[in-house]
Amino acid sequence: MKIEKIVVPTPFLVGPVNVYIIKGDSLTLVDTGPNSDQAKEVLKESLKKLGYLPEDIEQVIVTHHHPDHVGLVEDLFSHAKLIGHNNCDPWLRKDRSFIAFIENYFYSFFQQHAVPKGLIEKMVKVNRYFLGFTGRRGLDVVVKEGDVIDGLPGWKVIETPGHAQSHISLYYEAERLLIGGDHIISHISSNAIIEPPYDGEEKRPLTLLQYRQALKKCLDLNPRKVYSGHGEAIEDLKGLLDIRFKEHEDKANRLKSIIPEEGITSFELCKLYFPHIYLKEPMLTMSEIIGHLDLLEERGSVKTIVKNGIIFYEK
Repeated sequence: MKIEKIVVPTPFLVGPVNVYIIKGDSLTLVDTGPNSDQAKEVLKESLKKLGYLPEDIEQVIVTHHHPDHVGLVEDLFSHAKLIGHNNCDPWLRKDRSFIAFIENYFYSFFQQHAVPKGLIEKMVKVNRYFLGFTGRRGLDVVVKEGDVIDGLPGWKVIETPGHAQSHISLYYEAERLLIGGDHIISHISSNAIIEPPYDGEEKRPLTLLQYRQALKKCLDLNPRKVYSGHGEAIEDLKGLLDIRFKEHEDKANRLKSIIPEEGITSFELCKLYFPHIYLKEPMLTMSEIIGHLDLLEERGSVKTIVKNGIIFYEK
């Protein structure tokens, strides 16, 4: 199975993103890069070098809804069948009521975690900024765990939530190849980003716990090679995941060690753990802290109590 990688620039801290061409029964593009002039030109030129025009792409599969992966679904590939997880759809449609729900949830959630109002407003503004790099069109085909992709015989959908609630990976069992999106990255640890509950859910997803479980699911597949959303392909998945799981344990243990007897908020922990970057990257740092607190709470190592509407963590 020949998979062509195209590296597309992004304006984001994560750096360039990888998108992939697979020539099955249908010419398929996995992810698109962000909606920017630079990304568009690089992708068009890269396709040309492979002998293709954008209009030759018959279907686009998006691994998740983040803007560096879905930006050009409308501008360059409006003609192509768009495939992804159901949780991608409201983000891609940019439905006003959904965006309002997201923003209201973040205001309420982070207030409970003692995040100052100005910092919450910054998170909301950053989310709006990112949405500006996202194409606007709904999914044509919704896929779920175990589905085989039409036009790509042998490629199966693996649900891999954690980094995003919309995240899927694609597995080609015949050659043990996995396209992992941002679920598995060799040079950096994927952030299990806080998201609200989706339709039919009552509580927010415990994203780091989900992420770890989905990593184990991928490990059980025993892929020979993992094509990542950023950086180089991975050929020793077990070795990489041993490192990632150890990082989780080390962070959780360090957090536990700095929780005082009287309890502490997640935001105060965030300031202690990330003193130099929490103001610059409040969503990512709070997601890291709350994710590892979820892990400690699941194990019975910490508990939460609510005082005057604010959540505190105690040992």
